[in-house]
Amino acid sequence: MSLGRGPRTLKAELQFRFLAVGSVFLILATALLYTNGQGSLRRQVLTNATTAAETAASLVAVEDHRLVRTAADMNSPAFRTMVTNLGALRRASPSIYHLFTLAPGARLGQWGVVVDLGSTESGAAEDDGPLVRGRLPIGSPPPKDVPPALLRQGMAQTAGMVLDLTRPDLARVVAVSPIRTTGGEAVGLVVVQMSAAALAAEARLLVYVCIGIFLLGLVASVLASNYVSRWLTRPIEDLLGAVEAISKGDLATRVRVDGHKHELDALGAAFNHMAETLESSRARNEAQQERLRELNRIGTSAAATLELPRMLEVVAEGLRAVCGGEEAYVGAAAPRDRVVHQWARSGVGEVDLARVSAPLESLARVLAGETRLLSRAELDAAGLTWLRERPGEYALAAPLKASDETIGILVVLGNRAQFHEDAVSLASVFATQISAAVGNARLFEQVRAIDRSKSEFLSIASHEVRTPLTVIKSSLDVLVANKAFTYTTDQRQLIAFCQQSVERLIQLVKDILDVSKIEAGVLQIQFIPTSLNELVTRCLFWVPQLPGGQGIEVEARLPSEPAMVSADPGRIMQVLENLISNALKFSKPGGKVTIELVEHETEYEIVVSDRGKGIAAEHLERIFGKFYQVEESATREQGGTGLGLAICKGIIRAHRGRIWAESELGAGSRFHFTLARFKDGGDARPDAQISVADLLSSLRSETPSPTRS
Repeated sequence: MSLGRGPRTLKAELQFRFLAVGSVFLILATALLYTNGQGSLRRQVLTNATTAAETAASLVAVEDHRLVRTAADMNSPAFRTMVTNLGALRRASPSIYHLFTLAPGARLGQWGVVVDLGSTESGAAEDDGPLVRGRLPIGSPPPKDVPPALLRQGMAQTAGMVLDLTRPDLARVVAVSPIRTTGGEAVGLVVVQMSAAALAAEARLLVYVCIGIFLLGLVASVLASNYVSRWLTRPIEDLLGAVEAISKGDLATRVRVDGHKHELDALGAAFNHMAETLESSRARNEAQQERLRELNRIGTSAAATLELPRMLEVVAEGLRAVCGGEEAYVGAAAPRDRVVHQWARSGVGEVDLARVSAPLESLARVLAGETRLLSRAELDAAGLTWLRERPGEYALAAPLKASDETIGILVVLGNRAQFHEDAVSLASVFATQISAAVGNARLFEQVRAIDRSKSEFLSIASHEVRTPLTVIKSSLDVLVANKAFTYTTDQRQLIAFCQQSVERLIQLVKDILDVSKIEAGVLQIQFIPTSLNELVTRCLFWVPQLPGGQGIEVEARLPSEPAMVSADPGRIMQVLENLISNALKFSKPGGKVTIELVEHETEYEIVVSDRGKGIAAEHLERIFGKFYQVEESATREQGGTGLGLAICKGIIRAHRGRIWAESELGAGSRFHFTLARFKDGGDARPDAQISVADLLSSLRSETPSPTRS
């Protein structure tokens, strides 16, 4: 059995999986056996050691233990009593090789030996300090092989620890038990060290036993996986051979069924049935696929045009090819029309389609939104009486719908045998696909009608409104400039008010025309190399003539070298004048407006800032929308149409730039826009128009302004 990366047979795969599962269970069982066995051995030896330590602690009298603190106390009755009692315990437990008691020292964590019966292990105390007759002297520290943490734990309760179990020659167990007064106070410790060599030997034997069990189980798993995989894969291999034959086009291939009535036999029978079904339906599927390809081609061709008459002709030609039948008719109602008057047909004979119609209400009531075969009697109810004169026993009808509203109909006439087997489903799919195209064509017609109305309005605005306003403005200028006319102060103020109002109306008409041109995609943009330094300088020249330009300091921070960009200078001047005018209008008397050019790697950033009252954060994303003004009353006092920033955004978007605003209430506002740097070697763009796709969003008030990335 190969376990490489190459493809494996099902038999090898089953063998591998059975073996993998069996091995996992064997590993888990062996690990559990070893862990439990070793834990049991550890618990047994720890129990022996802790029992011995507790017994030794019970044999030591508290008063005797307290009386022994110096070497001179070794001849005292108390010392001899403890030695006698502990010696008896040691003789009773030969596995104890070292037994001694400890008492806490004067310093925290310091211990001193009280009674030591000596060690029976050779070299066990070589590093434990000087010995007196083979014993640790009274007051000496405990041996180094006794863990300090175990001593601290022993003052609270009896504890034990197995050490160096992996080395049989050094394996040992250390147990400690507190020497307590009758009140429960711990005044010392009994330390018992016992050899754990037997435990290490048993643990090693346990390892060998576990390995043997694992190997035996692994052999059994290999044999079992081989047998089971062979039994399972024999009929599957037969089935695989049949599948390969069918995949090569031989649909007459069948598999042998033994009749054992198990799942594999059922699978073989199902496979044979599937092969028979495939053989009988392949021809139908091929024909249906061809019709679906034709349906998709026709739908794509219909959707490629927005001219409704041409679209209906394309659909009628393809409908009969897709569904069958003798004649095909396609009709759609014009926008806001409740009767279908526009028709197209395909088939033999001729019909005067200009004289036929069908009410949408009748079509919706009879078809109820579904594709179905209509009998000749149902044609009258559907408003298709004129079709009764045409040949064919049935009419396959499918409604065209847009937004759950019936807008037209597809009709194929013919006898039942002339229709394709799946004609109803194909007609339903085709109607769904064509409905979207017809709906788009109807919307296109509506948009064209609206556009025509809009163009008429713009014509009126440009000729019937702007021209009289120009005449009024000129007349007012003559009245003011002509010294032959004398006026009182009030009269001059009224004339000045009229001039300002006319200026606002002219600007409003100009802004509306600009916005309309942007929305229609006809605002011309002429890209030429342009110096931003020069444009800003020209704007500064006109500042005193702008509203609010008197009494406001204007500062321009320009680079020493010309900041060259590819732009339309007239349109960029329009943006600068609008932003500077806004900054002047909303600045406080004696305030300051700053125009700054910031140089970046691929673009220039122009910043117009003021120290006015600022704009709230919730308005910053909406101020670039059409007719949006932050505070109606305050804005009206300053004048303005609410279109200036929308126009600025449209112009900057046409230059592939960005425009945004930053502001803080009470601290003023900063308006930023960017323009791409001009590069020698043909960076200037050709003349262009502002496209609807790029700019329509910039003229909607709900569209957020772009933020600097």
